[in-house]
Amino acid sequence: MHATSDDDQTHLISRWQTGDALAGASLAREAYEQLHRSAVRQLAGESRTQMQPTELVNEAWLRLSARRSGFESREHFHAIAALQMRHLLIDLARRRESEKRRGQHVTLTVSLVDPSLPVADLSEVAAAMDQLEHIDVRKAQVFALTEMAGFTASETARLLGVSTPTVERDLRFARAWLTKHLS
Repeated sequence: MHATSDDDQTHLISRWQTGDALAGASLAREAYEQLHRSAVRQLAGESRTQMQPTELVNEAWLRLSARRSGFESREHFHAIAALQMRHLLIDLARRRESEKRRGQHVTLTVSLVDPSLPVADLSEVAAAMDQLEHIDVRKAQVFALTEMAGFTASETARLLGVSTPTVERDLRFARAWLTKHLS
């Protein structure tokens, strides 16, 4: 696989959004490595899940393919992909919680990237993230993009259209808030 510039990948995304299947295939090849790294990062702290990074990437790609519009740049595409992976893992956790309530005991836990955050059931993390989103959507997005998807503070700032110090403040708040609510 050869490396492409951000502009090349953004161009592929644009062509893919207009229905160019070849551009979609090229985008899948070019974006796979970063999507896989994001999946590895999101699965790193989980225990007892049977999902592999490749499966997570494939499922996220299916969701992205169904959407295939509204991606403004390479960074935006990868951010949406990372959030799709997060939603897939939350959906999996909720299904497992449902099975647990029907008598099958399944526990899915996650150790978030930030070591100050406790290990918790993914369903608890999902509920806390949902509450944080209701309080402040941007802070939840900052946490998801930096801690769960692996974007740097400057990449997250550029993606959300805010300054890097704002991202850093939002991240400190989100970490503290989640620590309190997951304790």
